[in-house]
Amino acid sequence: MRILVGSFHFYLISFLFSRANGFLTLRTPAYVSPFYNYSYLNLSSLSEAQAPKTARALNFSHNIIEKVTRSDLEGFDVLEVLDLSYNRIKDIEPGAFESLLRLISVNLSFNDKKLLVSGLPPHLKLLPTSKASGSVQLYEYFEKSSEAALEPSASAEELPRSGGLSVLQNLNSRLRRSPGNLLRRAEKNLTVSPTATSGPDFCTAPINGVLNLSHSQLSEEELTLKLDPDLCQVQLDNTLELDISHSDLEMDLLSLFILFLPMKNVQSIDASYNKLTINILDVEAICKFPFSKLVFLNISNNPINSLDTLCLPSTIKVIDLSFTNVSQIPPNFAKKMFNLEHMYVQGNHFIYTVRPDAVPTVPPGTVRINAISLVRNQAGTPIESLPKKVKYLKMSNCSIVELPEWFVGTMEELIFLDLSSNWISVLPDLPTSLQHLDISNSDIKIIPPRFKSLSNLTTFNIQNNKISALHPEYFPSTLTKCDISKNKLKMLTDVPEKLEYLNVSGNLIARLEPARHLPALANLDSSHNLISELPDHFGKSLPMLKYFNLSGNKISFLQRGSLPASLVELDISDNAITTIVEDTFGQLTSLSVLSAQGKHFFCNCDLYWFTNVYIHDPRVQIMGKENLRCSFPPARRGSLVGSSDLTLLRCSLGIQMAITACAAVLLVLTLTGLCWRFDGLWYVRMGWYWCMAKRKQYEKRPENKPFDAFISYSEQDANWTKENLLKKLENDGFKICYHERDFKPGHPVLGNIFYCIENSHKVLFVLSPSFVNSCWCQYELYFAEHRVLNENQDSLIMIVLEDLPPNSVPQKFSKLRKLLKRKTYLKWSPEEHKQKMFWHQLAAVLKTTNEPLVRAENRPAQDVYEME
Repeated sequence: MRILVGSFHFYLISFLFSRANGFLTLRTPAYVSPFYNYSYLNLSSLSEAQAPKTARALNFSHNIIEKVTRSDLEGFDVLEVLDLSYNRIKDIEPGAFESLLRLISVNLSFNDKKLLVSGLPPHLKLLPTSKASGSVQLYEYFEKSSEAALEPSASAEELPRSGGLSVLQNLNSRLRRSPGNLLRRAEKNLTVSPTATSGPDFCTAPINGVLNLSHSQLSEEELTLKLDPDLCQVQLDNTLELDISHSDLEMDLLSLFILFLPMKNVQSIDASYNKLTINILDVEAICKFPFSKLVFLNISNNPINSLDTLCLPSTIKVIDLSFTNVSQIPPNFAKKMFNLEHMYVQGNHFIYTVRPDAVPTVPPGTVRINAISLVRNQAGTPIESLPKKVKYLKMSNCSIVELPEWFVGTMEELIFLDLSSNWISVLPDLPTSLQHLDISNSDIKIIPPRFKSLSNLTTFNIQNNKISALHPEYFPSTLTKCDISKNKLKMLTDVPEKLEYLNVSGNLIARLEPARHLPALANLDSSHNLISELPDHFGKSLPMLKYFNLSGNKISFLQRGSLPASLVELDISDNAITTIVEDTFGQLTSLSVLSAQGKHFFCNCDLYWFTNVYIHDPRVQIMGKENLRCSFPPARRGSLVGSSDLTLLRCSLGIQMAITACAAVLLVLTLTGLCWRFDGLWYVRMGWYWCMAKRKQYEKRPENKPFDAFISYSEQDANWTKENLLKKLENDGFKICYHERDFKPGHPVLGNIFYCIENSHKVLFVLSPSFVNSCWCQYELYFAEHRVLNENQDSLIMIVLEDLPPNSVPQKFSKLRKLLKRKTYLKWSPEEHKQKMFWHQLAAVLKTTNEPLVRAENRPAQDVYEME
């Protein structure tokens, strides 16, 4: 595509200042010389472009130039950079570069293979590349500068073999140290042959047309490489959406959009949350881009600061300039962005200052104040232009005091306007095309009669202002949705007839009583007012009402007919309602959601229908039922309504007596059956022996006890107890009481247990997981503990056969828990050398006399007897 001569004068600027930091340092920072780009113009000669002689850099790449003559370059006294790559140059007239005394770099790469360069000026040196066919490059030669020592070894062979990161580092390092590499493409052509590589690793492929580089913390150089047209053109052609948001990118908009030029099919660009700034140079006269499909641009949350020199593609239809620290919209903005349809500029600060055309003569000492603003703009309104095609305009939180006079006559296609959170005190004149208006969080006190002229308005949001009266005759007849909450309305008697949604919450309304039939109103929010009751005919005046919010008022009772039968959702939370009766809510057959949280309910039998029938109705979802609280009777004040004993049994005395009698008979029958089925008499007898054993007092205890020890163990541990413990102790001369051998036949089991414990010097407990699951072991443990307390002698010996996990001891073994914490115990080990120590320690304990209980408990805890 041929671009007009002189377009994109800024193209080379971006090469010099955004693509390679450190390429060129200006000698006079306060003055910037022009740079011109004439690439892709199908030029056949240099003179055809008629470039200005004051140019410091010229780009003639990608044309069809075949010859360079001395006359083509005469007069370019300040020219420093010349790019002639990607042409068809076969011949260069000798001495063509001699007059260019300030020339630093000439790029002749990718021209005719037979091109020969002769008669070079002394300050330039030729560096041919080994692989790039016909490509040569001229660099300024500094004999004493190490910066000019660019070795020919940096050939095309290096780049394809390197990884993405190493390639990036290699290119960046060469860009920094070589003053000759002022053009990024020249550096690339010096090292890469189009036929020698298929593309570096740093080219990111789009996914479903989306090239996502967000949150990547890209530097300007890294982004330049990822959007390189010669290395990544395939990826760029497939990109429909580009996302570089949240990348902390620092560059100006002009330089950024130069990088986007190769992306021919891009439709959407998101560059929000970076550090983008506006370009310094004003290039409005030559601001033309080849983009034909770009329609969306998001540059919000960037320090743009000004739109005066903005240069963007005119095809953009949606732009987001929110939170860009812009203080005014300049007059040329509408001319530049004439296709704009959606515009978002919220979060900026536009301060309007009234400037009268003529200042009248006033007496001395008179002070006249036209407007007060935080920032005084001497030029008048900061909103000096807006594109006529804008349909959606969002200017919330912009410190706007009023709209400019031309607004209503210019914005004739405006459909959506958001002016919320500004300092507007008077409703402005607005175009009649408007359908949605949001002017909430302002300082408006009245709605003027001219508001009715907005004949297409359907949605009106004016919440959180200072409206004290509502005049339906001032509202457009097309209005279907109105939010006038958080104002100062004291009554609501009438509303527009076609209104479908009305929000009057947060006002001072004490009574709701529409003066006429409202067949269209389907959603009414009157929460957080001062309403104490609803009239009985209120429901009939709103036959189509489906959503009704009455929360936060002072209603104590809702009578029959006060609610429309058409209701689908109802909110009566945080009122003073004491009961919900069937006579009122039973008629609401269409109700599906009821919000009724509150703390004033009377939890008596009047609430029985709600708590037992209505709250369990599957057709109705009760919201906030976990926050329903009782206020009466006093004993239940603050308790949950759902936990009230409002049952049929409590509210009916006859049923209560009948159920009580039936329950008593059933209980007797159940106990009788359980005793018969599970040998209840036997358990009673066992309990009797247990009680007798606990209460028995021995006046004469056996002085000479026949047994040295009694062994308590579980049946699962019987083999070990009989084959190891019993056999070993009896072989050592100890007399052991063993229940299978020494229990007296015919006596109760508990009696035998008690007898053996009382007639043994010691009681051995073989502990294991099966021990804690045995009820008989529990009896033996309790009897032994009872004996210890009676005799005041510690005679218990604990043997841990298997480890007891901390959570394996049931709660009923509370005594065992205490004993394990208090007493020293022996632990059995399968290792033979530890078993010897075990038997030695057990024999020693059995031979000792029983210590008094008090002294045993006060003794410091000892470690487990176990060989390490």
